[in-house]
Amino acid sequence: MNKTYKKFILLFIIIIVILLFFLNKYNNIIEKNQTDILVSNKIEIVQNELINQKKQALSLSILFSQNQNIVNFLEKNNSKDLKTELLNLLSNIKNYTNVNNIQVQVHTKELKVFVRSWEDEDIGLSLKNFRKGLVKVKETKEPFVSNELGKRFNIKAISPIFDKSKEYIGTIEVIMDYSDLKNRLEYMGIEIIPLLEKKYLNIAKYHKKNQLLYDYVVIQDKYDRKFYDILLENKKYLSNKKFYYENKNKIITQIPLGNIELESVGKLMIHFDKNEQSFKYLPRYEYLGEITSKSDFKNLNEKEKREIIIK
Repeated sequence: MNKTYKKFILLFIIIIVILLFFLNKYNNIIEKNQTDILVSNKIEIVQNELINQKKQALSLSILFSQNQNIVNFLEKNNSKDLKTELLNLLSNIKNYTNVNNIQVQVHTKELKVFVRSWEDEDIGLSLKNFRKGLVKVKETKEPFVSNELGKRFNIKAISPIFDKSKEYIGTIEVIMDYSDLKNRLEYMGIEIIPLLEKKYLNIAKYHKKNQLLYDYVVIQDKYDRKFYDILLENKKYLSNKKFYYENKNKIITQIPLGNIELESVGKLMIHFDKNEQSFKYLPRYEYLGEITSKSDFKNLNEKEKREIIIK
């Protein structure tokens, strides 16, 4: 009887251990799925905010291209009054929206710099050899927005300018950096650091003195230093081999930043609290399996094509 009792106890313990093992494994799977959903939601928020910022830049570009004062001043080669008009428009935008990261550039039909809202340098400089977005707009005569390499890497929304006879006379470009995007996402509990591959600094000369991070350069002057230090101490986080990485209670992930040829030239590093499960801004998504960031770039660009259509 005592021997049978010992066997029963041993069997009971074995069963409990097995149950605990599978319960723990099941809980880990559930937790991973929940984290995958959270990361997917956060990435969706970042992508949507980035698309919305591009739409905002494109909308302004289209509106400015139809401003008759701008059209007339360009047609009459009056750069002084054109710049005054641009500065007045930007001042109104800043006063009524608190958006102050907008710059505007006007080009002649030969794609030479005519007016810049932020400086008077490089007037008359030809941009056709390294500004593919400008060449595209001149050829298609249609508005276009993208992350584009120039002296800086940022959002560039370009629209053609036509005179009263519908003749193409130049282009206008609205330029936005990632500071407004950073501020909006920070309010939602998300930190970002936009990075550009170092090999493009021969084009993006403005960023040559910016902070380096291994094979990348930080393209914003203001960024979360703690997040930067985490990336500096963990080089693997810059890799897209995994959908996301965990550092204590923080999640680190990324989305690619590409140029107009759908080629990745940088990345937007993303950082947020793992325990923020009930964040009010999160949309609801179903878990559809693990996501690999290698395929995300093409899908993101396809989404932007669908979202930003000018007829």
